[in-house]
Amino acid sequence: MKLYIVGKTEFMREFPGKSSGSEFEIRYWGGFEGHMSAPNDGQTLIEFAGRLCYESFDLPSEKTKENSGYIRNIISLGHESVLEHVSVTFYVEGVSRNLSHELIRHRHLSFSELSQRYVDMEEANFVVPPAYRSPAIDDLCHIDSYNDGDLSGDPAMMYKEMVWQAEGDGKTRKQAREAARYYLPSGMETKFVVTGNLRAWRDVLKKRDSEHADAEMQLFAKEVKRQLLQEYPDVFGDLK
Repeated sequence: MKLYIVGKTEFMREFPGKSSGSEFEIRYWGGFEGHMSAPNDGQTLIEFAGRLCYESFDLPSEKTKENSGYIRNIISLGHESVLEHVSVTFYVEGVSRNLSHELIRHRHLSFSELSQRYVDMEEANFVVPPAYRSPAIDDLCHIDSYNDGDLSGDPAMMYKEMVWQAEGDGKTRKQAREAARYYLPSGMETKFVVTGNLRAWRDVLKKRDSEHADAEMQLFAKEVKRQLLQEYPDVFGDLK
């Protein structure tokens, strides 16, 4: 399983309206000029949106004058709508279509997935379920390792045979693959790009980083959480 963050929302460092010249703007630029760590742009955008609601750009509360405190406070209060202004996009590979078909139930995520109609699946990988990923069971079941495994046995043979027969009957390559994919198991590897705002990702993690979730989905959720914690520590810190 491989996941990479390939896109995320950035704060454009513009301070319109009453934010211009405010303590909020001064604090932001101080992160550069004071030789401190540069501000987290995604979390700054969340704070900007939240402060706009009350025009509290002069940081009136000691508890929330810093970005970290502000973010943690709004999450503790359940005010998660401002998290929707920041989105993150992942590239994912090495997971099964079982997983992608479960993940699409999270309707606030957006997907672009590998097409089995156009892509030749004859040499596609088969994802070994986590329960089978042990040397003893691998030897017993003759299952290749997760990273190096390939689709073997009847499904691959059936797929190849159906493509060959369909093309022999005058069907186009696309038509042949479109029909042959019906014989592929749901454990086939898929690849996809998925985008969600931070509120949507929090919802995914609350439901999928759980002992009650599918085993493969748990591994996916833990890796998503690990990467999101690095990018937005205060947004996801309560989900450790």
